[in-house]
Amino acid sequence: MTFRDGSTGHCEVPKDPRYPDCPSKVDWMRARWTSDPCYAFYGVDGSDCSFLIYLSEVEWFCPPLVWRNQTSSPTHKPFPKRQSTFRSDIAALLEQVGTGKESLSFMKRRIRSLASQWALAARKLDSSLRSDWKEQKRILVHVGFLTEESGDVFSPKVLKGGPLGEMVQWADILTALHVLGHSLKISMSLKELQGFVGVPPGRGSCPLTGPLPFDLIYTDYHGLQQMRQHMGLSLRKHKCHIRVIDTFGTEPVYNHEDYATMHGYRTNWGYWNLNCRQYMTMFPHTPDNSFMGFVAEEMNDTERLSIQMNKVDNMAVVYGKEASMWKHEVHCAMYTIPECERLASVGLPHNCVYTSLLLADSCSQVQVAVSSV
Repeated sequence: MTFRDGSTGHCEVPKDPRYPDCPSKVDWMRARWTSDPCYAFYGVDGSDCSFLIYLSEVEWFCPPLVWRNQTSSPTHKPFPKRQSTFRSDIAALLEQVGTGKESLSFMKRRIRSLASQWALAARKLDSSLRSDWKEQKRILVHVGFLTEESGDVFSPKVLKGGPLGEMVQWADILTALHVLGHSLKISMSLKELQGFVGVPPGRGSCPLTGPLPFDLIYTDYHGLQQMRQHMGLSLRKHKCHIRVIDTFGTEPVYNHEDYATMHGYRTNWGYWNLNCRQYMTMFPHTPDNSFMGFVAEEMNDTERLSIQMNKVDNMAVVYGKEASMWKHEVHCAMYTIPECERLASVGLPHNCVYTSLLLADSCSQVQVAVSSV
């Protein structure tokens, strides 16, 4: 039981077996409550009474205080359910994606180039599902790898041979969610993420200021790390709402924190203890993850005929993001084999070079053009 002396404002820390962590949490607050401005934001002033109020009403480590007016705590009504309607106009989506980076310009070009096919697909799906009631989801898409806080090494390389696959996939995910009629928020910066989810001012030690305003959050590993740093205990509470766009997937041994630590599988990207189906990959190396691909453009009859007429028998495709990926695997050369058409995408920090790759098929050696960045 908690006691309070109204004349002195003294509060006694409860010893309740239902809340075994309460005393240790109060001790922690006594020593560190000034370490993050978010505690003062929630009314903590250094007194034991303020610690107990915070730990019982904002967090959940101490029992409710009998002398507090329990009706004073705000009650949050559930968000109303709305029906989704298919969209064929992408103008609002393009405005949400924003400007200022070559990566965003590339994604918007991708969205525009397929706009007519998205519209046709939406009409077909609407016609086949007309009688079904479809709930509109509130969805946040936080593209962590394109935030300045993550370093964003992708944007400067968009026009210089850098990798584009991730941006293709994110552009298609955004368009699919928009066309399906969901309520969409797009975050490309840490400031936007904090504003959308309701992070209190400070360093991320405190829970959100209210209930999570989203049904689903699509992000990547960079975004997941940012959410852990700035959502505090709320991330643990809302983990089930998260979907991680994970290019190569995450196997269970890397996902389970205790197992990964004990058996040497701990990496910079694993040990999140999510349900493995929450990882969505376009290269399904393990059946434990969910699949999330990208859109394949549907060709018209003229385009299809042109491809058939110009089809080549021998073609070599070589792909790699950085030159370091080819270390000890290729040798510089200046010769070419006319029997093969060469297609390549490799980013290098200097002028265009040529490499020779040994292949096991009919093309024994292939000239590979490597883009300069």
